[in-house]
Amino acid sequence: MNNFDFINEELELLEKNNLKREIKTVKTANGPWVELTCGKRVLQFGSNNFLGLSSHPDVINSIKSAASKFGAGSTGSRLLSGSSELHSELEKVIAKFESSEDSICFSSGYSTNIGILSSLIGKEDVVYSDEYNHASIIDGIRFSGAKKFIYKHLDVNHLESLILENSTKFRRSFIVTDTVFSMDGDIAPLAEIGEIAQKYDCITIVDEAHATGVFSSDGSGLVSDLGLNNFYPIKIGTFSKAFGLEGGFCSGPKNVIEFLRNKARSFMFSTSPSPAIVGGVLKSLELLKDGSWRREKLWQNAKQLHTGLKKIYKLPVNNFKTPIITLTFKNIDDVMIFSNRLLNECHIWAPAIRPPTVKEPRIRFTPISTHSEDDIDYVIRAVDFLSKDLKVEPAFLST
Repeated sequence: MNNFDFINEELELLEKNNLKREIKTVKTANGPWVELTCGKRVLQFGSNNFLGLSSHPDVINSIKSAASKFGAGSTGSRLLSGSSELHSELEKVIAKFESSEDSICFSSGYSTNIGILSSLIGKEDVVYSDEYNHASIIDGIRFSGAKKFIYKHLDVNHLESLILENSTKFRRSFIVTDTVFSMDGDIAPLAEIGEIAQKYDCITIVDEAHATGVFSSDGSGLVSDLGLNNFYPIKIGTFSKAFGLEGGFCSGPKNVIEFLRNKARSFMFSTSPSPAIVGGVLKSLELLKDGSWRREKLWQNAKQLHTGLKKIYKLPVNNFKTPIITLTFKNIDDVMIFSNRLLNECHIWAPAIRPPTVKEPRIRFTPISTHSEDDIDYVIRAVDFLSKDLKVEPAFLST
């Protein structure tokens, strides 16, 4: 009874394989530079705070104002006591922002995908999912009980072949994909997927988590930027990336959203987002829509970083599609050494990304619009300096 020796064995195995994580705690607001509790002041390059809004004074003041009026907590689920007028306002604003009839908000991006996919998709259905889709998509499909087919990353020919082979065997067919892939910095072939979905009568669901705020003139995402709203009526997003806060949303046809309010378990049985956070999100959205200069600076910083890193001979860099820049390594030991040296010698915080998050370990650099040109240049010079110590060039995978 209550013998947890097996836990120690599992932890030892993680340690042995260099897969044991540790939490580094931040003492200051999460901006371009942060101070860790270990006493280091470090240049932040592992954050999703793309537009620097998490510490914007107007956002913080809106959070304070909402908390003063509505209290610190929401006190219940949305279907009970936890729905303030701020929640209703946010859903109306998001629907307009996404050019949709309606929207629904969740307490996190993860719970958004879990709730939507497990309620819209059933055991008699089939789902076609990109092999690099986020864990929340994978789990949502798993909870739905549907038959799942994984198509090769970005491979529309493989997707179509799977549909041709299987679609008539099931009640309904769904295609689910991220629009921007968070660990590779590449983008889904949305036009081609949309055409295939139309051809074979598939329902499409896209996750714009890393595209909202980054693409389109008003920040509404990649689907809007490409003019493909007609192909993708159901769009999922998050407030934890470009918005700088937390929570998630789905926009879509009115009947779909009404169905989700009554069927999505992670909506029905979760305490709703606090009014303070919702107030902050509303202000972030206002700044995001009217702040094209923030997106322009983000892309400028990302381009500067990518161009600089591409010049470093030993470190092949991913293709420049988004402001997510990656260096991919063949083994975990190498990526850990490199990431630790960045932190300890250069005061650059760019955590190593390891399995099971990704198949191949990597360092992912995510610049922020509030980084300066000097900040970006410093990272380039630091990586160049450390790369000169690399003894075996094939330790890195070309992407």
